[in-house]
Amino acid sequence: MSESTVRPADLQQLMREKRWIFLAEGILLLCGGFFAIIMPMVMSTLVAYFLGWMSIVVGVLLFVRSAATGPSEDRLSTLVTGVLFGIIGIVLIAWPFKGLEGITLLMAGFCILRGLMDLSGKPVRHSATPGLQVLSGIAGIVLGVLLLLWWPGDALWAVGLLFGIQLIFMGCGLLAIWNSLDHPVAGKAQVGA
Repeated sequence: MSESTVRPADLQQLMREKRWIFLAEGILLLCGGFFAIIMPMVMSTLVAYFLGWMSIVVGVLLFVRSAATGPSEDRLSTLVTGVLFGIIGIVLIAWPFKGLEGITLLMAGFCILRGLMDLSGKPVRHSATPGLQVLSGIAGIVLGVLLLLWWPGDALWAVGLLFGIQLIFMGCGLLAIWNSLDHPVAGKAQVGA
């Protein structure tokens, strides 16, 4: 029981000591979000290329792992999975606009999942900015549903625009946490006085 009461205080102290990380992450998310809103087609294409290259790298790593593990039960499945990842990556890089339809569905799932996490209070830091985290959660779910409703017709620009809006909400939440970490909790007893 005493362990559960000590942990949040330790976590809060660690977050205060490393609060610059929240500032840096919040600023980067805001900048990325504004860029995506201003240039949604460019951001959509960048997302497609990023996922394409990431798939190729994962495919190569799986291929290397299947070759390095020697005879085993999962060697063939690892090899096949690596080849499939490589093919997906090549397709996304060769035809990024065709791949955006699939990416739109992935982005919808990401926004909805992130929104549900925010609404459920995950991660634990929700106590610093509960209202903004709830707003971010609602925005994520709404954006995810809009992506599903607009799919596939608006897949080319919707991914970039709505991803940018989600980044801005996430960035604002992190900046609010950064700001709240500067203020000690009201009524907290001073240690070592």
